[in-house]
Amino acid sequence: MKFKHVYNVFVLATVVFLAVFFVFNREHFKGYTLTLALFLLSSAAVILKKEINFSALWLTLPLSILIVSVFFRVHQYPEVMILALNRLYIAVLSMLPFKKIKIHPFVLAVYYNIIVFFLFLEIVLSIVYVIHPFEILKRKTDIFRLVPSSTFNNAKVNEFGYMGRPVTEPKKEERIFFTGDSFGVGVVDYKFNFIQMIDDSTEYECINMSQPGYSPIDYLREIKENLKKSHADRAVIVIFAGNDIANISLPENNWSFENLKFVNLARNIKTVSAEKENVGSSRETLKMTKEKFIEVEKDRMKINVKGAFEKEWKLFEKTIKEIRAALLKENVEFTCVVIPDEYSVNDNLYSEITKENPTDRYYSINKIMGILQRNSINCINTTGALQELNLNGINPYKENDTHINEAGNYIIFNEIRKHLDFNKR
Repeated sequence: MKFKHVYNVFVLATVVFLAVFFVFNREHFKGYTLTLALFLLSSAAVILKKEINFSALWLTLPLSILIVSVFFRVHQYPEVMILALNRLYIAVLSMLPFKKIKIHPFVLAVYYNIIVFFLFLEIVLSIVYVIHPFEILKRKTDIFRLVPSSTFNNAKVNEFGYMGRPVTEPKKEERIFFTGDSFGVGVVDYKFNFIQMIDDSTEYECINMSQPGYSPIDYLREIKENLKKSHADRAVIVIFAGNDIANISLPENNWSFENLKFVNLARNIKTVSAEKENVGSSRETLKMTKEKFIEVEKDRMKINVKGAFEKEWKLFEKTIKEIRAALLKENVEFTCVVIPDEYSVNDNLYSEITKENPTDRYYSINKIMGILQRNSINCINTTGALQELNLNGINPYKENDTHINEAGNYIIFNEIRKHLDFNKR
C-alpha cells in the first residue's frame, strides 16, 4: 500500500475519533472552535490532495511541536493543534516546488543531530525523573511544593505533601477544607499558622490543601481532586490580593516548554542551587534585601492600575465561578478569605512605593470583593483588622517579606473564627 493511502487512513481515523470524542465531551471544547475548524480543514486538504509530498514530513512535525510549545502554551488540546498544523504544512508544501529546493547535506546533518540530541536528552532526563524526581528537573510551578514526610516551619509535612492532617484521616468532628498559597502553609512556625490555630483552638478539624506558589487555578484543582476525599462540611478559600490575580494562568499543555525536562534543567540550575530557608519553601520565603522587597512591592502595585491585567481578572472571575459550582455540587458551604498585600495596610510602605506614581492601593481588594459578592459568595476581608493592628504599632507582616507574621496570622485566625461562630448561630 502506498504511503499516501496509509496516511489517509490515519487522517480519517483521527477525524472519526475526534468527532466521537467531541459528541460525548462537547462542553470541554468551549472556546476551541477555531482549533476544530483548522483540524477538519487541514485534514480535508490532505485527503483531497492527489499528490502529497512527504519529503517534508521530517521538517513539519518538529516545526508543529515547536510552534504549539511556544505559542499555544495554555492550549487545552495541543495534540489536536499539532496534527492540524502538521497536516496543513504537508498540504501547503505539496503545492510548492519543494523537490526543486536543494538543501546542503551539512545543513541536514546539523538539523538531524539537533533533533536527535534533544529527543535523546528528554528521554534520558524523563527516565531519571521517574527514578528520582530531582528538584532541578521539576516544572517552575512544582519546584517549591512541599516535600512529603519532610519538615517545614518546624512541623512535619504529611505523606501526601501537605501540612496538617492527611486528607484520608477518619473524620471525628465537623471538618473544614482549606486551600490557598504560601499564606496557607505558614512562613512562621506552623503552630502559629492561622489554619493550624483553628484546628487546635476550635471544635473543627482542618484539612489544609495549600501549597507555596498556588493560584486560584490550583485552588479549583484541589477542590475537584480532594474535596470529596476530605468529607469536609465547609470550605475556606484563601485569596491573596498581592499576586493571586497577576499570577493566575491556565495550566501548561503537555507539549509546553514548561513540561520539557531539559528546559526545566536549564532554568532551575541557578534557582535550586540558591540557599533556601526551608525544604519546600517558596521563592517568596527567600531572604530579601530592603531594595529587593521594595522592587517586588512596586511590581505588585501594578494590579491596582485600572484597566490593567484585564485578561487575568476575567480568568479570575471565571475560576471563582467554577470553584463556586464545584463546591455547591458537593453541597459544601464555603467562604473566601481575602488577605491584602502589605502596601494596603502599611502607610509608610505605600508612600515609599508610590511616591512617584500615586495609585489606589485598595483597587484590587475592592475588585476582588466585588467579584465575590456579585457571585453570591461569603467573604471575609481581613484588610481592616490588619490595618487596625498596624495603627496600634504592631506590623502584621514580616520585615522585608511579603507574608504575615505571627501577629498577622492571629488576626486572620480570629476573623475566620468569628465568621464560623456567627454562621453557627
